[in-house]
Amino acid sequence: MKTHLTLAAIVAAFSVNTASAQDGAVDFEKQILPVLKESCFKCHEKEHEENGKIKKPKGGLRLDSAAAILKGGKEYPDENVVAGKPDASWLLKTMALPESDDLAMPPEGKGDRVSAANQALIKKWIESGASFGAWKGVE
Repeated sequence: MKTHLTLAAIVAAFSVNTASAQDGAVDFEKQILPVLKESCFKCHEKEHEENGKIKKPKGGLRLDSAAAILKGGKEYPDENVVAGKPDASWLLKTMALPESDDLAMPPEGKGDRVSAANQALIKKWIESGASFGAWKGVE
């Protein structure tokens, strides 16, 4: 009987994983956060000391916490990520701009540009409601 319960548990777990993969749900912590860490955190994280100097987030925009991402920066407050509206979300807009544009992120020489595939993933995440799951980030 234990074998049947174990097999049933494995089948159930596989079904749940397959369903979430099939519905195309974007997992913020596994799929979006690594992109932000790689391309954005260098300039947009909590104020901290680096090499004896205080480093503040550029434009007042922090991307290292869920609340900060939704709050936005000095420019376009509350429009950084607009759940369900990728075209109104400045996070995505600035990533999609040509590198020569003054608003393009990250700026030339400040980090790797976000690939088209990752931009599409971020767009899908925003379209589906921009859920952070259990992730809260830095206080």
